[in-house]
Amino acid sequence: MSVNHFKLTSLGLLAGHCVSLPARAEDGARARARQFAADTHFNGVVLVGKGSRAEYVEAFGVKNAEAKEPLTRNSRFFVGSVSKWLTSIVVLRLVDEGKLALDEPILTYLPEYRADTGKQLTLRHLISHGSGLPNGLMVAAKKDSSIESETRPQAEAVARYASGDLVFTPGTRFDYNITNWILVQGILERVSGQPYAQLAQRLVFKPLHMVNSGIAAGEAGNVPSLALGYRSLAPKVERRVYTLPNYLVTGGGFYSTADDMLRLNHGVLSGKLLSPAARKALLTVERPESAYALGGRVRTYEANGQAAQTVATNDGTSGAYRTVSWRVLDDGRTVILLSNLRPDDSKLFAFTESLLGLPIAPKEN
Repeated sequence: MSVNHFKLTSLGLLAGHCVSLPARAEDGARARARQFAADTHFNGVVLVGKGSRAEYVEAFGVKNAEAKEPLTRNSRFFVGSVSKWLTSIVVLRLVDEGKLALDEPILTYLPEYRADTGKQLTLRHLISHGSGLPNGLMVAAKKDSSIESETRPQAEAVARYASGDLVFTPGTRFDYNITNWILVQGILERVSGQPYAQLAQRLVFKPLHMVNSGIAAGEAGNVPSLALGYRSLAPKVERRVYTLPNYLVTGGGFYSTADDMLRLNHGVLSGKLLSPAARKALLTVERPESAYALGGRVRTYEANGQAAQTVATNDGTSGAYRTVSWRVLDDGRTVILLSNLRPDDSKLFAFTESLLGLPIAPKEN
């Protein structure tokens, strides 16, 4: 696929997939998005909304380059670490049901787990990346890359990768650690008696009418309408297949569409899916050094003469997939960007900030 062909695909072929809306609401976002797509060769879907309403949606590029299938509004993408935010919401739903507590020692839920560590660790430590666990999965994956697509029982994965000696006292530091989520998945599945995919469906997808979302172990899950991941589209097409162990879907197995991501943001942050106490917990920054709350980040933007704006900023990367899911908490302005050809992050975030009207970099929490 040539560069010129790619540009035509991005800006011409998919013009029919732009939502028709009142001119004032649509024109500014459309102009910025099309310029951004032209400048960066963006391959993905852009949604700009407010509250529960999508004000502008447009797809750019291809879902399947080999078959020359264009992306559409309903194309599904893996959303990377936004999976961790979803998992934290599932945890809080079970907290609301009285089946879990954020500050209870995890030994309560996994009595076979090593007692010395299990008495110190809590779910809050795990989902705020302050556990102190060593990153056992990453260490193992560096020695054997096939681990990225392996299958094994959850309890075995917990014992093998998530049971090492603590490297710092839980709650005293921030350490972005994928291994935490193996343990979280083990707790969720034990307490609920359900596979995590069914649990997410029951507690989040179904009540929020997220009919195009689900959980899968990467592309091995045969996800319908999936935008295939690409390492490059020009000067030659090169695929990048996303794989994930079955015992880590809490950390990266969430796939969705732009509209469903808007439903998630609105339903959780402005709706009634969570109790007020659970919503507050989700948005309370636990690790100020990284603006990290529970499963995601909360940042405050300020400008001279303007009121501060607090934004839930959830981003994700999984293989070729790149996701931005940002919402201004005060008024519900939302930007969702889903890509299957990873763009330049600095340009992606500057574009997001411009769409939300965020004037300067966030202050430290």
